[in-house]
Amino acid sequence: MATGGLEKAKVKRVVDGDTIHLADGRKVRLVGINTPELDHKKGRHEPYAVQATDFLRAQLGQFVYLQRAKDDSDRYGRNLYYLFDKDRISLTSRLLSEGLGYRIAVPPNLEYQDCFKSSEGIARNTHKGLWQHPLQWRPKAGFAISRVNITSITQNRGGWWLETDQNLVINLPSNATNYWPAQRVFSLEGKVIEVRGWQHQRKSRHSDFASWVLSVRHPNDLLDIKASFNP
Repeated sequence: MATGGLEKAKVKRVVDGDTIHLADGRKVRLVGINTPELDHKKGRHEPYAVQATDFLRAQLGQFVYLQRAKDDSDRYGRNLYYLFDKDRISLTSRLLSEGLGYRIAVPPNLEYQDCFKSSEGIARNTHKGLWQHPLQWRPKAGFAISRVNITSITQNRGGWWLETDQNLVINLPSNATNYWPAQRVFSLEGKVIEVRGWQHQRKSRHSDFASWVLSVRHPNDLLDIKASFNP
């Protein structure tokens, strides 16, 4: 349920599972979730992208209730809002509980994280939607969720760097170090972790470096498997 004031706005169209356009011209991105991508050009949609879009459309009438995030815009010029249906129920939570997207924590937009984690857990425990598939790392740009083993850990001006058993290094950036006490970071060495976030390929061709980098900005998105999940 929503806490705090809400704005009522008219919906123009649903773009995909986590983006809508309002009648007043605002382009809105849901906070706290990443849904599979629609391929609007070639129709090569990611699994469950169409289902996520259809589900969001079905939950929306002519109007939606909005709550502005603390950091209220992204690099694409979209407005960042928490969205709620006519009953003041979070649309992010509804999508997560159906397994139609993955929860994501991007400071300072951390409201409702406990609710989002609980909703995702419903889908995860019942193997709904996206949770029917193994969390296998893939060398692909964009959002990723994977299980990997941490093999070594270093720190420099760019933050923490967690090397893995894949062609991937996890970066905990310097502007997020307040979330990462050294003891906690070093405790991850040698462990299998679940990590989620956006990854990109390095421009450097240095053979000693992993080709792919995934940045994590909050501890909710990097979990010790044994400490966080039942065997």
